[in-house]
Amino acid sequence: MKDIRGRIRYLMTPGPVEISPRTLQALSLPVTHHYSPEFIELFQGTVGKLKRIFQTAKDLIIMQGEAVVGLEAAVANILNPGDRVLVLDNGPYGAWFGIYVENHGGEVVRLKEEYTRAIDPDKVKERLKEEKNIKALTLVHMDTPVGITNPVKEICQLAKEYEVITIVDSVAALGGMEIKPDEWGIDICICGSQKCLSCPPALAPISVSQDAWEAMEKKKKPLRNSYLSMLDYRETCVKNKTFPFTPFVSEVYALDESVSEILEEGLENVFIRHKKVARAIRDAVEAIGLKLWPESKEIASDTVTAIKVPQGIDEEKLRHLMAKDYGVLIAGEVPGLKGEIFRIGHMGYSARLDNALVTIAALEKTLQKLRFPVTIGVGVGEVLKYF
Repeated sequence: MKDIRGRIRYLMTPGPVEISPRTLQALSLPVTHHYSPEFIELFQGTVGKLKRIFQTAKDLIIMQGEAVVGLEAAVANILNPGDRVLVLDNGPYGAWFGIYVENHGGEVVRLKEEYTRAIDPDKVKERLKEEKNIKALTLVHMDTPVGITNPVKEICQLAKEYEVITIVDSVAALGGMEIKPDEWGIDICICGSQKCLSCPPALAPISVSQDAWEAMEKKKKPLRNSYLSMLDYRETCVKNKTFPFTPFVSEVYALDESVSEILEEGLENVFIRHKKVARAIRDAVEAIGLKLWPESKEIASDTVTAIKVPQGIDEEKLRHLMAKDYGVLIAGEVPGLKGEIFRIGHMGYSARLDNALVTIAALEKTLQKLRFPVTIGVGVGEVLKYF
């Protein structure tokens, strides 16, 4: 088979991320029948480990598909036609929740913020006071394209005071940043296997509250016998230890191994590692003379750093040269902001200081080739301070 990655040796994109040797090995194990007692035991054990990472006692399901299937399912299972949803939009992924709402017959009530800022809980409170009959609220924990972290705890606890169902996209944060669905009032919390959990893009673990289940059951026409049916998952996986259809057996093997590695490292240690790498990269980026996309470091993500493209630099050429000359792949491709942002992913198995060091060194050398004024070694020196 052709080497798809070619010269790429450092995958510093915001998902998919590098996968550990242990997880890759698990992925290659022989496939078994999904109703064998051994696989059912493995699957249930994986759910238990995920609950520890989610820090939840609520029901947890693993939808079979890339994280987007979980995001759309959360909306599809809750809404009746005409239901009103407060969509918190301070990034491309926050905005996309509105598309799911419209696709499933809901009415979007949008609270839009500048894409350099976090959502302000006070503004959320104002809208919840002003608007009537808001059934659900959607929020992105960390909007990957812009590298901004939102105050999920404050917003969701506030929404629950108004008896609003809270739907949180924590796809690019959970497993790398603190989140507590039970304490924070998150009714549906969606994750993705290809981000901080360091697995292939194939699975969407989701925690679901009792309030959310009740809203699904009370829907005029509950969503059943559908690939998006979360109720089908509860009936099979949660209650009867079966499956609504054939699960992705090999990907479950990998997920079990990856979450085992996280728990062995210790959840708090994982958060500290992500925070340290993020700070090192941010400090290095600023030392080089570049500007972060978020308006402040306080709202910058611990899992991806979004950087403003400096005047006179072609971000596509920058990324191409980093990959071709130094084997470091970073990301651009921000919907609606093409050419304005480039991003360094540092989540999951990729969130290591040695990776940060190589990435910053490659960035410095590439910027120099593009005639951006940079002193070689200044950014690397900032990363070295964290070793």
